[in-house]
Amino acid sequence: MLFSAGSAAKATAQVALERAIDLLHLKKRHVLTKDNRLRLRYLVSGAAGLALVVGLHAGGQIDPQTGIGSETQLIVSLDQQDGNETASQILSMIVPQNAIGETGGLFSLDHFRDDHGQIRRDREVIKSMEMMAEDESSSPAAEEKTIEIGQGDTLSEILTKAGLGNTESQLVTSEVGRHFNLRGLRPGQKFKVTLEPAETDSGYQLSALSFTPDPLRTIEVQRDDNGNLTSRIDEKQIERRQESRLVSIDGSVYGSADKANLPDRITANTIRLFSYAVDFQRDIHQGDKMEVMYDTYKTEDGYLAKTGDIIFARMTLGDKQYAFYRYETLDGQVDYFTEDGKSIRKSAGLMRTPVAYGRVSSGYGMRRHPVLGYSKMHKGMDFAAPTGTKIFAAGDGVIERAGRYSSYGNYIRIRHNSKLSTAYAHLSKYAKGIHPGTRVKQGQLIGYVGTTGRSTGPHLHYEVMVNGVQVNPKSVKVTVDNSLKGKELKRFKEQIRKLDTQYVENLNQDKIKLASNR
Repeated sequence: MLFSAGSAAKATAQVALERAIDLLHLKKRHVLTKDNRLRLRYLVSGAAGLALVVGLHAGGQIDPQTGIGSETQLIVSLDQQDGNETASQILSMIVPQNAIGETGGLFSLDHFRDDHGQIRRDREVIKSMEMMAEDESSSPAAEEKTIEIGQGDTLSEILTKAGLGNTESQLVTSEVGRHFNLRGLRPGQKFKVTLEPAETDSGYQLSALSFTPDPLRTIEVQRDDNGNLTSRIDEKQIERRQESRLVSIDGSVYGSADKANLPDRITANTIRLFSYAVDFQRDIHQGDKMEVMYDTYKTEDGYLAKTGDIIFARMTLGDKQYAFYRYETLDGQVDYFTEDGKSIRKSAGLMRTPVAYGRVSSGYGMRRHPVLGYSKMHKGMDFAAPTGTKIFAAGDGVIERAGRYSSYGNYIRIRHNSKLSTAYAHLSKYAKGIHPGTRVKQGQLIGYVGTTGRSTGPHLHYEVMVNGVQVNPKSVKVTVDNSLKGKELKRFKEQIRKLDTQYVENLNQDKIKLASNR
């Protein structure tokens, strides 16, 4: 009977302790051992605290008959309940035996006072505090550190070097891998980790990990109250905005655009857009201007996640001006149009420069062949450019040939209509999906500059053929009337007026921001 009463009391004490842990928002694994016993540090500190409460309240309300404080009477009453072994044990730890009277109650707590009547700390309390301090110092403390990926490192390896066991390192790596392809780890990337004493041995286990693979994402791994590892990913929200830039040409187009803070991708796409009408090797001069309005996708703190489409672009070359507007027709077709409502992709015929950038190193006509050493008809135009420079289809059409072809090396030929074709030679490689029978759009990527075949250096050899015969590319003018008409043209005109206004407003806002940051 006594045994069952004692077991019931222990179970009640255990339930009360777990409720206290929940109310105080403590982690159960930090308070209880693996066997659900109270850790020594908390048992001792609780006993010491209880002793202090007994002593402090003894100078307050003392029962005139027993000489016992009211709070102390509560403890004694708990101790005297049948089977309450837990209260009895705690009481015996904090109250000296010589303070117990014949009736089982407590004498006046003068035992806790010094010669001057002040409450003093009992030697048993001091001893308890020393035991707690010894227990704390013998356990390894939690440790925060930053670990960095080195050349050839894996996440599991650097976690092990930081102090985690092999099994723990693999579990943490698996959690991170749920949100991030670990093959994408790069030297210099950092992980913030918090290690805590392991419950099963004298080593460490992970308490928390934080990894930011890019400014938009943060991966977090934490240990929950049950001791299990959990992970989540926090992604910043991005919003679409429109920005405007005015570029004054001073030197190269790319260098001038960079000074105006125009993103490289937008610069490249703007040059590609104007390649329908402008020869960037011959038509661009000092003092010319390039204006662009484009979509951006940024976070609230201003990080540029990506750039989008060019909405409006204008180039002023001397006394000539070219303006192109992005417009979606009522039937869902998207294209760039001039101010008159003419599609630049079709109305301008073939692109004048079918390469992303490069200089004309040799024109159409007779010349001394650089390899053969004698005069020979050069039946195309050469654009000198670094290996890997992008090459675009000069017009809509179907790929007739894509493969090795005699002295041309890697070669592509596109049929645009029953009479007109273009050819591209000496390529280093072909774009994905390019093979005979593929239909391509004007300006679509088809390959990359190289020096295959009979060639002295990387360049694009470009030919235009009419009825199968090579002709001077500059002499070919193919125009198709694809202009907007009627309601579509009216709608387009209304839209470009709004775009012109928006472009100016964006520039003014940028000026205000620059002035406020100075």
